[in-house]
Amino acid sequence: MDLSLRLIEALLAVVEEGSMTRAATRLNMTQQAVSGQIRQLERIAGTALLLRLPQGVELTPAGEVVAKQGAALVAAATTMLSEAHLLGEGKSHRLRIAFKGQSTAHFMPDVEAALRRVAPEVVLEPLSVSTLPDEIDALVNGAADAAFLWLPIGDDDRFTSHDLISEPRMVALCPGHPLAARTELRIADLANEPIVGPRAGMPPAVVRFWFIDPRPDGTPAIFGPEGRTPEECLQLVAAGRGSWIAPASTATYFAFPKLVWLPLVDAEPLRLALMWPRRSASPLLDLLLRESRRIVRPCTPAAVAAASRS
Repeated sequence: MDLSLRLIEALLAVVEEGSMTRAATRLNMTQQAVSGQIRQLERIAGTALLLRLPQGVELTPAGEVVAKQGAALVAAATTMLSEAHLLGEGKSHRLRIAFKGQSTAHFMPDVEAALRRVAPEVVLEPLSVSTLPDEIDALVNGAADAAFLWLPIGDDDRFTSHDLISEPRMVALCPGHPLAARTELRIADLANEPIVGPRAGMPPAVVRFWFIDPRPDGTPAIFGPEGRTPEECLQLVAAGRGSWIAPASTATYFAFPKLVWLPLVDAEPLRLALMWPRRSASPLLDLLLRESRRIVRPCTPAAVAAASRS
């Protein structure tokens, strides 16, 4: 029996992504190549594993068996090679991750639990940071092996970056704000609105991206008071000193102060990446990336609305 784990990984990617196209993007393959691997796996199994439907794909009963047991095979193989490599190199089983709590609270515990299942010898050490410069410093000075952070970070070729998710931008407003009664906002609605947020120590291109400066019509953004951390930005908004543009996950994280969060529907989404120094080469990092891509899902405006009602 010539059964390659790559064939199982292709099936798992299709199931998790819900389509051949998205699975091909994730695996850095063509759609035809992914489809060919699925057909090869079906020939080995002697039966159909997927139902191709107009709205996507669905596992057959046989496919459910292969996917469930195949996932265990892939995890076991990954753990085997990881342990062998680490023992052979005499390297640490410690993995230090820099993160911003407001961006990762909805998935970090699940990622850690997944790592514990497939590699119980690995110890994940979280390092909480509040700003992009702090996160970059942690990677540069060796305090962190990897980091979950929002792109862009500026022109920096010291790191390798792996996109995980994209989230819509949300605008935080004080409850009495004239725009607070809306259900959504467009960039033009913020034409006369001071925007708070971090600027000191940030690359100019990054500041322009977050503040949407200039606006699509060429007018400059209005820079309000600087809030270095999310907590400072929230307090400035609550005091009516400006609005703050942030990812949807941030809007679900902070229960207080009570603010109004509205989606900025015509703004470019925000991308969260897993990043580590280019000089780093460890199977633990590859394992972290694989489990993160399997687990991490974006927050949505609907999730923000539900959090606001709770």
